[in-house]
Amino acid sequence: MPSVLTVYDHFAKYLATIDAPTTPRSWVLNGYGKAEFSVGLPYLTERFAPKEETILQYNNLVYIEHVPSQDASGTKNGKLPAWVGVILPDRTWNFGVVAVNAFSAEAILTFRPMPLTKINGTPASMFREMLGYARQSADDIVIHPGVIEDLPETFSDALATSAYDHIKKLCQNAGMNWDVTAQVDWRGVLQLYANLYRRKGSDMRLELTSDNTENSGPLLAEQGTPYNTVYGYSQANTKESRYVSIGRNQASIDKFGVLAVNQTFSGITDQTALANAAQSMADQRATPVKLVHRVVLDNGLAFSSLATGNTVTVKDNNAGFKPGGGFGFEAQARILSLDYNDLSNKAPLNLEVF
Repeated sequence: MPSVLTVYDHFAKYLATIDAPTTPRSWVLNGYGKAEFSVGLPYLTERFAPKEETILQYNNLVYIEHVPSQDASGTKNGKLPAWVGVILPDRTWNFGVVAVNAFSAEAILTFRPMPLTKINGTPASMFREMLGYARQSADDIVIHPGVIEDLPETFSDALATSAYDHIKKLCQNAGMNWDVTAQVDWRGVLQLYANLYRRKGSDMRLELTSDNTENSGPLLAEQGTPYNTVYGYSQANTKESRYVSIGRNQASIDKFGVLAVNQTFSGITDQTALANAAQSMADQRATPVKLVHRVVLDNGLAFSSLATGNTVTVKDNNAGFKPGGGFGFEAQARILSLDYNDLSNKAPLNLEVF
């Protein structure tokens, strides 16, 4: 189903609404996705001459709203979350058409360098501090603090690269999630918000079955080397200044035995922060990741349950080991990434079973 694609300049001021389907666009948990769309040159000239380049300028913002389809009775089907991002290379030209790439708004923070300084505190305080530094490094696209949740543990980091890099590191060490969302305010200005969650998403009642999905690829894939014992080392210039902490996941050790690894945590120079990071890694990597891929069809309200971080129910009688013997599983699975193509009107999902 076609979506509404609106373009804003790098000060988040409205420029134009473009008739161009995305083919596709994607959302990624704790990362950034991508949207692709193509625009005819005659269309650009007819609608926007002589400002064709202004409309598709690099660093312009793109806000895409899904338009729900309707069933035979006229009832609206489910609606996907809004997508927001920024136009960046690559851009390709063919006869009579230009193909544009945009990357979701989390990618803006790759262009926000951090000062060379050390920070420490709870995840929320560090997140706010990094957003503050990001605001100081650019005076156009503003990303405001949004929903910011916290943990009682403290962490630390030696800032050196971009806000994006260090926010991802914070979330990995703390076992948290983040994203950037948007809404249009009463003045027609696009407002961006950076959000930090203990765990992003909601438990949905959607069950993925043969009625609302298509299979694509393996029924179930178990990936990633498990580590249930993490010997964590802080960043240090000398042996005497280096801290050591061991994180253990006892349930995994009881099941598989010890699977240990050395890990130096870049940017961490504090004993408490190191202990928290090592334990978080041991818990996150304690078992192989169970991944499934399903393509969700536009049936009923299914699309309304789809957003990164949300959990749905997946059932398959042909993959995995049952605890009491035999094969098959029925379990909750978390959406790691979501794609949507306006032309196919289908939503491929990558999910992690837990």
